[in-house]
Amino acid sequence: MTTGYESTWAYLADEWARLDLMIRMHLIQQQAPAADDPSLDPFRGLVVSEQEVQRLLDEPDCSWEGDPEWQTAQRELAAMERVIAERVEVSRAEGVSLPLLDLCARFALTELERQCLLVCLAVEADRKYEKLFAFLHDDVTMKQPTVDLVFKLLRLSPDESLRARAAFAPGGRLSTYFLKKEESAEKQQTLLARALKLDDRIVRYAFGDGEPDESLARLTERHRPADELPELIWEAEVQEQMRQFLAASHLREGESRVLFLLHGQPGAGKELHVRHLCRHLGRNLLVFDVRRAKQTDAALPDLLRQTVREAILQRAVLCFRHVEELLEDGVPQKAMCQLTEALADLDDAVFLLSERPWRMAAENGRHLVIEVPLSVPPDPVRRGVWERLAPRYGVGGEVDWGALAGKFRYSVGQIERSLERAAFASTWRSAAGRERTEIDLATLHEACYGQVSHRLEKKATRITPKYDWERLILPQEQKEQLINACNQMKYRSQVFGEWGFDKKLSYGKGLSMLFAGPPGTGKTMSAEVIAKDLHLEIYKIDLSQVISKYIGETEKNLHEIFAEAQLSSAILFFDEADALFGKRSEVNDSHDKYANVETAYLLQKMEEYQGITILATNFQQNIDEAFMRRINYVVKFPFPDAAYREQIWRGMFPKETPLDEDVDFAWLAERFEMAGGNIKNVVLSAAFLAADAGTSVRMRHLLSAVRHELQKAGKILLKGDWAEYFEE
Repeated sequence: MTTGYESTWAYLADEWARLDLMIRMHLIQQQAPAADDPSLDPFRGLVVSEQEVQRLLDEPDCSWEGDPEWQTAQRELAAMERVIAERVEVSRAEGVSLPLLDLCARFALTELERQCLLVCLAVEADRKYEKLFAFLHDDVTMKQPTVDLVFKLLRLSPDESLRARAAFAPGGRLSTYFLKKEESAEKQQTLLARALKLDDRIVRYAFGDGEPDESLARLTERHRPADELPELIWEAEVQEQMRQFLAASHLREGESRVLFLLHGQPGAGKELHVRHLCRHLGRNLLVFDVRRAKQTDAALPDLLRQTVREAILQRAVLCFRHVEELLEDGVPQKAMCQLTEALADLDDAVFLLSERPWRMAAENGRHLVIEVPLSVPPDPVRRGVWERLAPRYGVGGEVDWGALAGKFRYSVGQIERSLERAAFASTWRSAAGRERTEIDLATLHEACYGQVSHRLEKKATRITPKYDWERLILPQEQKEQLINACNQMKYRSQVFGEWGFDKKLSYGKGLSMLFAGPPGTGKTMSAEVIAKDLHLEIYKIDLSQVISKYIGETEKNLHEIFAEAQLSSAILFFDEADALFGKRSEVNDSHDKYANVETAYLLQKMEEYQGITILATNFQQNIDEAFMRRINYVVKFPFPDAAYREQIWRGMFPKETPLDEDVDFAWLAERFEMAGGNIKNVVLSAAFLAADAGTSVRMRHLLSAVRHELQKAGKILLKGDWAEYFEE
């Protein structure tokens, strides 16, 4: 009774015994009809004798077919092939895995290609074949099999050899996935003389080593169906839709040829969806990181080829992470074409994950493209996620989760990472000797901003808020307007989410404000107060980096600013915005036309932005009426009267500053009409004068600073303006 193979080595031993018979038969064919010159034996392989030339020019001598030794070897070969075939069938029935045959089946290799692999694999198992192949080549330096030697060992006819050449073409499966490339040698050789050497990954797999390619270890991740997975909190219907689609009868494993393009911001659950789908299908998942791959020195096409091969070897679904790295301004680059070309031989579903939306043709190569956008959860869902995950990380105290969800339009993954960061920060403080405390709101805000990486600093300056409502000296009407504006951000989760306004509005969900008033009246300070009260980042836009004389460049800069700010819902503060938000002019030339386009584009981006945009101007009359209609709050900052000026004078001095008894704030406020910005300059200058004199801040220091401040504006103090302190 025929027995199966107990191991892959037992199978390969039989195959190489068969190869030995093939080599023996080939040696019989090579026997010369006439003896060569024995004096040339030391130079065999280096010198071509006259007898050898004559033999090459003569008609082929087929007398070896009647040689008894050759006929015996032929019968043994046929018998051995039958035995190997029978034992392979028994092994399959018994469930014994033979990696080489699995390899051939997964790549749908022909019998010729399988025989080629066996010949090449023999050199990797036993060095005797190096000597045998060198002898057969009549060249001691040729230790690897060549295409010509494979053809001769398989005894292919001229017609069969001609057809078999296609198997070794550059785009064939052998060249793409199995053979090492030696381009320098290939350029100088014919196809028949080309040496064949197997890739190390193929050799290890054929010998039973299932570990992935070492060159892909840092670039790929493997996930198995049994791995633990967090649940899908948001957009479970997308998961069900993909499952139903792949469950169709014509989309079975190995026949789907579907390219899923999942896009959404970080933490949107793109990879989690793919992992859940693979667990449902009972398939392994291989994730390739495009961003890491671009940071290596290896050529991307080679890495992609190895990755596709690895997915086929592991019967894994293939997924590419950070595909946006292959785009430029949303347009696919050459590397994207290389990616789609690498997938041509893959008869399976493939997943592309991108943080930016972009479009591909409905059919890409052999794959049907399906776009799957993953959105940010609405405010009520985000609030629920915060409340659900917070106890796991030890968040304490009263936290307004609705306000937090409204300020940070984060995905589920981003929310969880923010909580993880906050927990680490709390642990770090306790490691410094402080008592471990519960995570408070300030730590949460710090953690939320910690995971945002944007490039606003290129065109804006970040302001660290120092002022609160107590320091802000404004009339009650203006202060109430600012408080109402803050409340609009605090309760947006309730209004847009629970009360359903989000379904009614397609855009215009953000907050736009216009601060108008003379210089120094508190516009910048008010913006800082809002940022501190809402725990939001604030960036002062550098207009010199935004406005460009080149047509279309200003719009591009504005687009980058709003896109980057969207990552963290940062407050955008456009100071002295007259230059950018001025009245639209009549179209007299192309420059006027495009200036109006810039104005319209800015209006559009302000309405699309879901954060806070603050415009500050010294002259409200210079702002176009179209802006005024679309701005939520217009706050007019009046020049402070004497009573407010006195509050500003008093509020400018920290409690640690030594003040002399002769300082008369009421007199200063009544006598000098100054805005808050000017008063701040005076107070700071007086403090330095006092420090230099080694005394407390006195009235003489303040008056000296007032005189210098007024001189900057071209004003001169008369004796009557300060008669009471003239001696000072």
